[in-house]
Amino acid sequence: PVGALGDIGAALFATIGILTALRHRDATGEGQYVDIAMYDAVVAMTDIVTNFWSMGLRGGDTGPLILHGFRAKDGWFVLQVGREAHFAELAALIGHPEWTGDPRFATRQGWVDHLESDLRPAIESWASSFTKHEACERLGNAGIAAGPCHTDEEVASDPHLGARDMLVSIPRADGMEEPVLTPGNPVRLSTLETARETRPPWLGEHTDEVLKTELALTLEELAALRAEGVIA
Repeated sequence: PVGALGDIGAALFATIGILTALRHRDATGEGQYVDIAMYDAVVAMTDIVTNFWSMGLRGGDTGPLILHGFRAKDGWFVLQVGREAHFAELAALIGHPEWTGDPRFATRQGWVDHLESDLRPAIESWASSFTKHEACERLGNAGIAAGPCHTDEEVASDPHLGARDMLVSIPRADGMEEPVLTPGNPVRLSTLETARETRPPWLGEHTDEVLKTELALTLEELAALRAEGVIA
């Protein structure tokens, strides 16, 4: 699953638009209004839908290629085969070199037509001896695009994400010891040290500090406002 693609996607496109407008302003002295719609952002990220539809593929059809999930010893991995050379490598790797001369697999449509009856059982039989990472490593070494499907727990404990400080622990407000994990900023700049993320403030956490600093209210005045229910 993914999170709020409409929100995150719109924010990213808005950032790009703002930066573009700033460059335009620097060059021309002219400002402009940046207009981003969440639906537009989602459609931009699902470009394959309208792209394929315009080329005659209907009903969500993605065309004759293998782009499916397959089971390994410890989970699933995704495999993509869209070219004849890759199909030949796949056939050889999993012990079926004869497929390259089989008329059933002579076309890409043939791969799709015989995916469940022939290809999946053979691929999963081969992969059953390997973990999903091992299967993907062997496929990758053969020049075939493949990647493991990570579970939530695997993402949370992923060593790459740990090395990149990509998961931020946020203390919880409900008294539970286990922190909330949220992704950090994936943008890294070579001359800027990665900032340490901090939790958002609790509701009303800085009320006294803000009112004392900005309005110079005394402790007595704050206590009176709190007693009257003006602040909490």
